[in-house]
Amino acid sequence: MGVLASPVHAQNKKDSKGRKQGVWEKNYPDGKTRLYTGQFKDDQPVGEFRYYFESGKIKSIVQHETRERSYAWFYFENEQLMSEGQYVNQKKDSVWRNFNEQGFLVSIETFKNNRLNGEKLIYYIQNQIETGEVKCAQLETYKDSILEGRCVEFFSTGSKKQQGAYIQGKKSGVWETYHPDGSLATRIKFRDGKAYGYAYAFDEEGTELYKSYWLDGKRLDAKAFDKYLIDCKNKGMIPEE
Repeated sequence: MGVLASPVHAQNKKDSKGRKQGVWEKNYPDGKTRLYTGQFKDDQPVGEFRYYFESGKIKSIVQHETRERSYAWFYFENEQLMSEGQYVNQKKDSVWRNFNEQGFLVSIETFKNNRLNGEKLIYYIQNQIETGEVKCAQLETYKDSILEGRCVEFFSTGSKKQQGAYIQGKKSGVWETYHPDGSLATRIKFRDGKAYGYAYAFDEEGTELYKSYWLDGKRLDAKAFDKYLIDCKNKGMIPEE
């Protein structure tokens, strides 16, 4: 009896120009466990590709919708969805959703040309577990994968916990934190990522509890602050506000 050809070898065909054509299946180095299955036309992937863990479970599914655009789903080995989103020219593009191994939403990110561009939303897991509510824990804004623009943190109740902005990855301008009831707790200013000027702290009634002075990211004690004021006066400078 003749030896039958392996189905894998029967499927994996190239044309006279060396281009992959038709159904393809590739195995892990052991030669037995599937790595991926899919189809090619003129050496380009078309339709659905499936990638596998060595256990045989689905690792990812990629749906090639056009030559440039595809949609992908990635999975944990426990079969829970890990992330999903679109590729353009093999680079992440548009909105991607990310989950943990228990199936709860972790974050939503916006990509352009494989870089974070736009808002990234990070979610509370505990709310989803206890009440099924999907609530945002933090909002960040990016440009070319660098923090740029507003950043807001939230309490699990939905009220603001902290807000401010970044310029080229560094804190900039006024940053404020809040009490759980929504009243202002602290206010401090940043420039090039370093705190400067007066910083204030308030109780829930709006009464000022204390204020401190910052210079180049360092809090000045009373002695250093007095010296700074004298230096400013001698140099004809106005202290940072």
